[in-house]
Amino acid sequence: MVMSSTFAARALLVAASLSAVLLASSCANSSDEASVDAARSSANASLSTSVSISSSKAHAPLPNATELDAQIKKALDPNLPDSERTNLIEDGAAFSDAIPDMYKALRDNPHAVYGVVDPVFDNRDGTLTATMRLDKDGSGTNIRTTIVHFVLLDGRWKISRTDLCGILRSADYRTAACG
Repeated sequence: MVMSSTFAARALLVAASLSAVLLASSCANSSDEASVDAARSSANASLSTSVSISSSKAHAPLPNATELDAQIKKALDPNLPDSERTNLIEDGAAFSDAIPDMYKALRDNPHAVYGVVDPVFDNRDGTLTATMRLDKDGSGTNIRTTIVHFVLLDGRWKISRTDLCGILRSADYRTAACG
């Protein structure tokens, strides 16, 4: 089992606190068992909360490259309602005005081939890292790659706003959503 640094730090703090309480109570002539029990309960509650938070991040369903690729292609599907499309992007509402321009970019580059490729890395902080390939003219002679992060928000993996802007820039596309 791999412990996060937060979990390890809390576990160490709990152990040190319990040791101090136990040492103090063993040195005193009349131990205050209620204080020891209260400290123990507080330490156990803190530890349980920490484990629960770590477990929820560790057990979020991790998509593979094919699933992430499908998500990006879905975001560019003209038949998808805009509200669903923007829900696939971190801070997606900022891109709502850029959607018509994204369709224009797709029409201007009908032979473009793009997609997420393996491997996908779990960064263990609520983000994933993957590689995206872009062949703007589909010839295979000018393939660009870029790192793409996905952020776990509201129980869904969303493409990072910053990285989406990077992808758009690598395709020589500019939008006000990216500054």
